[in-house]
Amino acid sequence: MFNKYPELSSKLFNKVYIECYGRQAFHSDLESYLKRTKACINLTPKHLQKIFSDESWNYSRTWGVPNDEQISDLVKKIKDDLKFVYKNNNVKDAERNLIKNMVGMIKNIEIVSIILAFLIPEKYCIIAPPPEHMIGFRRSSDKVETLLSYFDDIQKLSGQFKMGVFDMEKSLWTIHQLRYKIPEYDKKLTDELWSEYLNDVHILHLRVKNLLNELWGENINDDLKSKILKEKDPGLALILAMRYLERNMWNQVSKKVQQSRLDELVQSAKKGNILAKLMEVADTDPHLRKKVDQIWRKRNTAMHPSKENSDDISVQDVEEAIELNKLIGM
Repeated sequence: MFNKYPELSSKLFNKVYIECYGRQAFHSDLESYLKRTKACINLTPKHLQKIFSDESWNYSRTWGVPNDEQISDLVKKIKDDLKFVYKNNNVKDAERNLIKNMVGMIKNIEIVSIILAFLIPEKYCIIAPPPEHMIGFRRSSDKVETLLSYFDDIQKLSGQFKMGVFDMEKSLWTIHQLRYKIPEYDKKLTDELWSEYLNDVHILHLRVKNLLNELWGENINDDLKSKILKEKDPGLALILAMRYLERNMWNQVSKKVQQSRLDELVQSAKKGNILAKLMEVADTDPHLRKKVDQIWRKRNTAMHPSKENSDDISVQDVEEAIELNKLIGM
């Protein structure tokens, strides 16, 4: 959708900014100054003070200004990693070290993102509630991981539309403000943009991904996912249940055979149904093997639906798969 509305990050962004804050934002002027003075190659306190000033935008209305000592210490701490990241040099962990050092000194991840957004707008952007809401992003307790994940989300989205990352974030901010803060500013345009936003497949993919990340977390395995989804989407639930079963079989087999035999099985997995071979090696009860084979065929139906293979997957199929996981895991 953003290719249709390039003004979202420029002309329209500024109009909305004026409506929200009563003044214009001179982001492009600030970015030009930082590039012209080679801030990423030779960062100085003056560069950061310029970003934190209200000369180009309403910084102090939302965020606090670090004191001179903090700014000076920060510059000394990050200038080398910043240079490496800016030049895209292949220096291991330079980006993570840069963000970790900035978070360690400033604490506030929004201020960290502001610095990076103006210094390297092609790669970074501001983390703030409006754009976070637009992509369904949720912050974690780890500040560094939060920033890395957020940047990755906006980078991938901007890549789909061949935009700068900061421009993408400003476009999302503009739509959010039109919808929620100044809905009467241009109702026709707002409705048009909102409709495009809701139906954009790239944004929808990102929102669903972030929703699932929040729901699943890091400690929910495929077995529990299948139990949660069995009523809503039994086909997907069955796929997850059987994936969990296959992983259990791999774990059992890895404890019984030598590494050379395990390597052979890994290679043979590329040729077809590996589950039958794993159960044979694990000496699984023949009755259970027969049940697994029946459910596996159902799983294939869920994976590859067609007119010739259109049997519905039922909640009972999922429950049988879940029960098999219990029996085989004993």
